[in-house]
Amino acid sequence: MKRAALVPILVSLLVVLLIQAPGASAHTELILSDPAEGAVLGVDPPEVLLAFSEELIPDTVSVSVADGTGFVVTVAAPDVDGADVSFPWPPALTGPDYTVNYRVVSQDGHPVSGSLSFTGGVPAPASASAVPSLAVAAPSAAPSDSTGSPSESADTSASPAADGSGIPSGAIIAVAVGLAIGIAVGFVLIGRRRRVGAP
Repeated sequence: MKRAALVPILVSLLVVLLIQAPGASAHTELILSDPAEGAVLGVDPPEVLLAFSEELIPDTVSVSVADGTGFVVTVAAPDVDGADVSFPWPPALTGPDYTVNYRVVSQDGHPVSGSLSFTGGVPAPASASAVPSLAVAAPSAAPSDSTGSPSESADTSASPAADGSGIPSGAIIAVAVGLAIGIAVGFVLIGRRRRVGAP
């Protein structure tokens, strides 16, 4: 009778041990993330969320983000709420390919590390309109009056060269030559008169 009474008790203890054994051997793991692994986004996310299967020790959580160029930004103080970790997106990253690296320790003291990758916003190429254009100024036409004829300034620029008095230089030369001829003729006539009047 005593042995028969112990059988149900032993069976119950065995069932309890079998049920608790998987839970005791299981470790903390990442069960959800936003952005998700391999996601392709049109823009960089405003923040990142990591959800784990067990509560975490806040002081043991460390997160860093690397972009496609290899530049790494370490998140100084991620927000830890039970089993969830969140942090705002670092603005210094240039993308578009990102990798989030994490290391956490659950309440049972087991450390877990891992990473997830996704594609964020693709930088827009430089627009052709942003390149300054070089404009060549065309020579301006001569101003005209209401009748369409060239202005007086245009007539002045087209007139023959003149000296400061406004008289054309050709007229001055002609007058000078005429005076020289007249003076020479006068000297010749005066010389002849003196010869005729001489004894």
